Amino acid sequence: MLLAGHLAKVQGLKGEFLFHAVMDDPERLEGMEGLVLAPPQLDLEHAQPAPPARDTSLRSFRWHQDRPCLAFANVPDRTAAEPLKGWALWMPESAATLDEGESFRHQWIGCEVFIAGKKVGEVLRLDPGPAGYDMVVMRDLRPGRTGQRDIPYIKAWWTLDLPNRHLDLDPPEGLLDVNLV
Repeated sequence: MLLAGHLAKVQGLKGEFLFHAVMDDPERLEGMEGLVLAPPQLDLEHAQPAPPARDTSLRSFRWHQDRPCLAFANVPDRTAAEPLKGWALWMPESAATLDEGESFRHQWIGCEVFIAGKKVGEVLRLDPGPAGYDMVVMRDLRPGRTGQRDIPYIKAWWTLDLPNRHLDLDPPEGLLDVNLV
């Protein structure tokens, strides 16, 4: 499952929600099958939905002041909607489309990172960065090192072989040591 976004607040009396999307095109949710609502602490990226998560479908989609506004078939009114405020909306990975060269964040997890043919780390996760770059959070496996390093995903620095779980990194000198005292 892929996280599509979170239900921000209830909008009006008909059980609609303003939606905080983390996907590029929330309009694609219209007519999509396999949607799941889950409490925010329930991570469905690697797990099958189980109660209190629930299958759902959209009753309506519209834009409200430049924000997506969603209503669900099994949420008829504001009273039914209030307890779901803040919940996450998940979509099946099979419903997502990727352009050439794109990947899902979870495909990076566990990939080995090499510099000049030497293994230096393992990817723990990919986080959105403040400057618009994703940050590759890597467990540092270099001799005598511990902890993790945040490395910006700048395309010129990385060569990806995700099917083989192999990432080559050519960083500027000293990048992996900027947080050492």
